[in-house]
Amino acid sequence: MKLALPLAALALSGAFFFACQRDPAAKIPALEKTFETSASPGLADTLIQLYQAAAKAHPDKTADNLHYLTRAAELKFLFQKDELTAVRWLNAAIKDYGANQNLTEPIGMLTRIGHDYLYHKTPSLSGSPDDIDEMQANLLKYRPWIDSSLMRLEKEIGSPVVTDKVKADMFIKIAETYAALLEQSNPDKQVDLLLMAGALAKTIGNPNKAVQLYYNVGEKLPDHPKAPTALFMQAFIYETDLKDLEKAKATYELFLKRYPKDPDYADDAENALKLLGIPDEEVMRQFEQNPQ
Repeated sequence: MKLALPLAALALSGAFFFACQRDPAAKIPALEKTFETSASPGLADTLIQLYQAAAKAHPDKTADNLHYLTRAAELKFLFQKDELTAVRWLNAAIKDYGANQNLTEPIGMLTRIGHDYLYHKTPSLSGSPDDIDEMQANLLKYRPWIDSSLMRLEKEIGSPVVTDKVKADMFIKIAETYAALLEQSNPDKQVDLLLMAGALAKTIGNPNKAVQLYYNVGEKLPDHPKAPTALFMQAFIYETDLKDLEKAKATYELFLKRYPKDPDYADDAENALKLLGIPDEEVMRQFEQNPQ
């Protein structure tokens, strides 16, 4: 009886070892934990092989395989800089395993790669029009899952204080790509996405990106009801974040020329011009002397 428990434990341990040898999926969790703390291209390559082997070993595990192949594509894109293969894997995963599944993860990843394509950062993908067409078709077909991806990221980013800037940057890229997809079909949502992304870019300390996003509304869509907000925010960021008083002045003046009676920002733009370049201490002194 004294030997029974150790022998049983040894038997279970051996069974687990051989199960890991037979089933690639069993090795994944431990390796993922290691990767979280010490990511490397070599470890990424090992994980990619395990994800693909796990999907091949269990073709009936649809949800798991969709996740595995999405993770493989993400590592292929981020660590091996192979966007073309990543897109092909994602398109294939959606085709083979996407029916009746939650596509938040693969569509979110595909949208992030789509962002790099839009801004010409993916030379190999740019030379493959068939893969681009399939990617864009998937993004258009599964647009609700882009919304789902943004909602998930919004929760993970942290609010009201942003705690995860990496996730915030993902949100900005996905929102910007989504806005481009909606340019013709839904300009109101396009504008809302750009404004959200612009505000988030400012919050995480990327004012140049914020100005670009606001510019895409304020300058490219000047007749939209929310264009005044975007144009004012451009001027405000030039003034407060970038300390470019010349551009701030020009943009405030442009705002007042276009929207002289805007109920929300016209007075603010006029006051900003009066105080532009005056030190904060002097502004406070003037206010104390004349609080009206």
